Amino acid sequence: MSSGEHILRSLIRIVAILLTGVLLFIIGSMIGYGAMGGGNPFKVLLPDVWRHILEFVH
Repeated sequence: MSSGEHILRSLIRIVAILLTGVLLFIIGSMIGYGAMGGGNPFKVLLPDVWRHILEFVH
């Protein structure tokens, strides 16, 4: 295996791990907002909801 192939495989793994993390974060947010928060799970994807959430952090 050449050095270029090794770098490409490593980059593919890193991108796959990042995408999996983002997907799991979105799914977890939807479950938390829908089940525990009592709201529509798909509303968690709206920017207004995130602005409201970030108000509590700041």
